[in-house]
Amino acid sequence: MEECLQNNDRYLIEACINKDLAAWSVLVNKYSGLIYVSVENRLKKYGLDASSHDIEDIKQNIFSDIWTNGKLSHIVNRDDISYWIAILSGNAAIEHFRSREARLLNNAVSLSHTIDDKELGEIFPSGIPGPNDELARAEMEESLELAIESLPASEKLIIKLYLIHGKKYHQIAEFLSLPTSTVSSHIKRAKEKLKEALKDNMRGEI
Repeated sequence: MEECLQNNDRYLIEACINKDLAAWSVLVNKYSGLIYVSVENRLKKYGLDASSHDIEDIKQNIFSDIWTNGKLSHIVNRDDISYWIAILSGNAAIEHFRSREARLLNNAVSLSHTIDDKELGEIFPSGIPGPNDELARAEMEESLELAIESLPASEKLIIKLYLIHGKKYHQIAEFLSLPTSTVSSHIKRAKEKLKEALKDNMRGEI
């Protein structure tokens, strides 16, 4: 019985669809490694960092989704489901990180965040305050954060991915399923808005 489940995916799937716990245990043991590698490879492809704990969490969510939502019943080719498992796992990995967008929007911008050692500095009208000028740096960070929060949601997320998380244009494009040209336009537009907001803030302090 177990040998048949192990060697015959069609038989294994049918048993799992019927909620056979022994068959489910075989499926989990058989495909855990493939799911882990598929998740890890997809995240690396998009330049997303994840610990082994994160990947294990994603893997468990995948198994839970398959079992709870009866996804095995939708498989057409049941003779070998390794390709289906790999695609499902890769997509689940990206969806997991997309679900963190709300948290990304709540991350604060710090003057310590740099891109190529100078990209962040380009936003500021008169440069970044020195490391010993803590008050000026705190005021600049607050002004920058307020300016970012005033951006449209799409620009806000993209500029934070760019500035805070150090993602390249193509990585943001793949992550958000957008053309690279669109990401570039959003970043350019957001930078201009931030420059103007900070200039207005500085004029208001004079």
